[in-house]
Parts: sequence; structure tokens; C-alpha cells
Amino acid sequence: MHTDPARYEATGPVLRVGQDGRGRWMVQENRGLVEGVFVSQEAALHFAVLERHAFPGARIELASAPLTSTLSA
Repeated sequence: MHTDPARYEATGPVLRVGQDGRGRWMVQENRGLVEGVFVSQEAALHFAVLERHAFPGARIELASAPLTSTLSA
């Protein structure tokens, strides 16, 4: 999930937490620099909170639509 660099600069880093189409919990950074799959929403949120150190000023958002993996299956 790569976004326009100008949009990234305007919004800053975002760590999205949500489920994919198969119901697995995921975390994705808005430029595609981080992606992970987790067994629960709690585990995904915990990871997102811990990853904020790598992305100063990052916001954590719950995804409003299913996430799609950028990694090969």
C-alpha cells in the first residue's frame, strides 16, 4: 500500500489496524513500510502502539474497510 509522498507529508505516518477479507487482524503503515498479521485485535493494537517509536508523530487508526496485504501470500 504505497501512497503519494505529498499526501504522506500532509497527513504524517498512520498505522492502520483492521481485518483483511479473511478476517485476520492486520497493521499497515500508510507508506507500506510496516505490515503484520495478528491473532487478535488486541495483539494488532499492541504492536501498533509499540511501532509508534519508529514513526514519530504516527497516528493509529482503525480501518474503515478491509485491509489488503501488500506482501505476497
